[in-house]
Amino acid sequence: MKHVVILTVLAAASFAVAQTTGTPSTANPSTPAQTQAPAAQSAPGQTPPAQATPAAPSQGKAMPQAKTQEEFKAYQDAVAKTAPAEVEAAAVAFAAKFPDSELRGLIYRKAMYDYQNANNSEKTVEMAKKILALEPNNPEALVTFATITAQSTRETDLDRDERLNEAIKSANKALQTVDTDMVVPANAPPDRIEAYKNSMRAMAYDAIGTVAMVKKDYPTAETNLRKATELNAQPDPVSWLRLAVALDQQKKYPQALEAANKAVEYSADSPQANNLAKMERDRLQKLISTPAAQTPAASAPPTSPTPVAPKPPQ
Repeated sequence: MKHVVILTVLAAASFAVAQTTGTPSTANPSTPAQTQAPAAQSAPGQTPPAQATPAAPSQGKAMPQAKTQEEFKAYQDAVAKTAPAEVEAAAVAFAAKFPDSELRGLIYRKAMYDYQNANNSEKTVEMAKKILALEPNNPEALVTFATITAQSTRETDLDRDERLNEAIKSANKALQTVDTDMVVPANAPPDRIEAYKNSMRAMAYDAIGTVAMVKKDYPTAETNLRKATELNAQPDPVSWLRLAVALDQQKKYPQALEAANKAVEYSADSPQANNLAKMERDRLQKLISTPAAQTPAASAPPTSPTPVAPKPPQ
């Protein structure tokens, strides 16, 4: 589900996938708005330099391998599709034809991000679950599931506690597996790798903070949202806005105003989030400048600063 505003665009998404024939190719599983792999690869449709043999990654999981030329060709055909439903159908067909293929998760990954970019939260979660059925420790699928579940759960949901517990469990697991189960191309610069991992960590902490907001546990929300804002290389205005509200609810008005100002600044290109941020900023300015006895009780902070719309990362 789209964070409503934007998370980060850290890199163009491309995974190097080797074939058993020894002739490497560049796979193009997805170009998601913010959760792309931190690899600088050749552009779609281009062939990487001949004889460029991919080595094992040094900071994550080993690269998926195609066992046959036929399998790799089928994979390329699947990820070349652009409509989310077509990618999903191709992923299902590929998994049926190559039930042991290491590339199945990459196709579902593209479908997940394509659905996410299309603001289809239900299908995004469905694709995340498909990936997790194949790769239970996949940090991208875990954090995507956690983010959407946390954002879409409301106090009135009958299964609220179950959903929130699932979101926290998935977010914590993503934090545990981001260093071990993120597929990282061997030639990716270490700083790009770490920036991407920090983006995943920021999303996980944001999901935990969002759950705490729903539970009205504002100190816990503050702790985790601060971590999210500190880790994100490209500031996420929604995280800053949630942090402002969490601080506001604890009557930490000067700190809340500081966070609200950041939310206003970083949401300049997102009118809906910008309006919410300005409302919170204006409320805090009045609270700080007005004597306590005259503070209008009617202007309460928003309980959910995230507009109801899908998200990730863009």
